[in-house]
Amino acid sequence: MDIGFGPQRTPEALGSLFRTERKRRDMTLYQVHATSGLSMRFLSEFERGKPNVSLVKVMQALQAMGLELMIFPRREAGSLMIQHRKHYKPDDQIE
Repeated sequence: MDIGFGPQRTPEALGSLFRTERKRRDMTLYQVHATSGLSMRFLSEFERGKPNVSLVKVMQALQAMGLELMIFPRREAGSLMIQHRKHYKPDDQIE
């Protein structure tokens, strides 16, 4: 299942990707809350794409899910995504 890894250019897109990945892992918001220490309210607002959420908290939420935020120049991002899709297996867990 391709959950949309790749460029996330809006708060809504990033929140949606986070929600999709959480559900793919059969995790509840409460489980992410317990792992990250972030409030349920924050996590819900993040998943819904509320534009003024704290970047520090977004980074904590991504870390709790084992997701990494990486920044690349746009001209390089496309070729990196092609390489990623060739090798990505949804059940891979990166520590």
